[in-house]
Amino acid sequence: MKFKLTLRHILYAVLAVLFARFVYINRGQLVDIVAVLQRGVWYYLLVVVFLFGMAVQNQGRLYSSIYAILHLPPERKKLSAIFLVSRFMSVAAPSGGLSGAVPFIQDARRRNLAVGTVLVANLIYLIVWYSTFTLVLLIGLVHLFLVQDLQWFEVAESFILIGFTALLVAILAMAWLAPNWLSAILHKFTRLAAHIATWLKRPVPLTVSQTDALANELTHTVYLIRHAGWGPALRPFAIALLNELLNLLMLFFVAMAFGVKMNLGVLVATYSIGILFFLISPTPGGLGFVEGILILVMTSLGIADESAATITLAYRGFTFWLPFILGFFALRRLERTNKEVEESIEELEPQSS
Repeated sequence: MKFKLTLRHILYAVLAVLFARFVYINRGQLVDIVAVLQRGVWYYLLVVVFLFGMAVQNQGRLYSSIYAILHLPPERKKLSAIFLVSRFMSVAAPSGGLSGAVPFIQDARRRNLAVGTVLVANLIYLIVWYSTFTLVLLIGLVHLFLVQDLQWFEVAESFILIGFTALLVAILAMAWLAPNWLSAILHKFTRLAAHIATWLKRPVPLTVSQTDALANELTHTVYLIRHAGWGPALRPFAIALLNELLNLLMLFFVAMAFGVKMNLGVLVATYSIGILFFLISPTPGGLGFVEGILILVMTSLGIADESAATITLAYRGFTFWLPFILGFFALRRLERTNKEVEESIEELEPQSS
């Protein structure tokens, strides 16, 4: 079979180069993580691997529950793989978090799904994730306050996250209660963005027709949620809370693997602040910042410096590097699967004609 160079091959080659470059630049941390993991209690680390697998499957289940509400095909296994690809893309090609939605958009186009509906599904995913995480974060902040270890920058980043979550919820609530107001606000935002883009001599980021399409998709989404009933509507929140529990257990067993038993307050405070800086960070995936804040929080809560550094490296190995590496290989697997499907369709078309 003759090889044909396509744009897809070029994009994959670029992503492969970005993957190799990122791994090469940060090879020192990877070497340290491997050395640290070799010193851990193997059966606790095995539990962490099992919990990580459950968390990835649970992410697919979360997307699937949202897709089901919006009448999109809820392919859980495929959505789990796309979630990993999304984690890889957000690190390898950072663009303010927008690159993480690209795999979902590509999948929508391949399956002839409404791209606007898929974007709204990702918006709902963020609302569900940030809302449930905020509950965990508040518990962590309360514990830090009670032990008199709450820092101003932790409060500041918490307000940023809570404010952003409130904005996302307000957009969905406005589509529910006042769709005409939402459309008017989006049009004003579009005109403002167009003026700024013209002044900076940049392409217009959003057209009026795209704004109208987004407003219509949000209104249609609200209609679907209303008619889904309370059970399906609340199911994503329950799945998201389970995901927070799985991630807390991962941190707990990582600490156990190195002889440190965290009580509930220390566990929730460490986890919540780590995820907070993962979400709000100037570097992809919070690389460098999350490690520093995790060590700072754990040492301030009574964990020895060496143990805190060891737990941090091992935990980041499972929660940052493992999804990143698996995401690259999941990208390749999805590309092969899609290619096989397309070739099967091409073979059937002449027969049907």
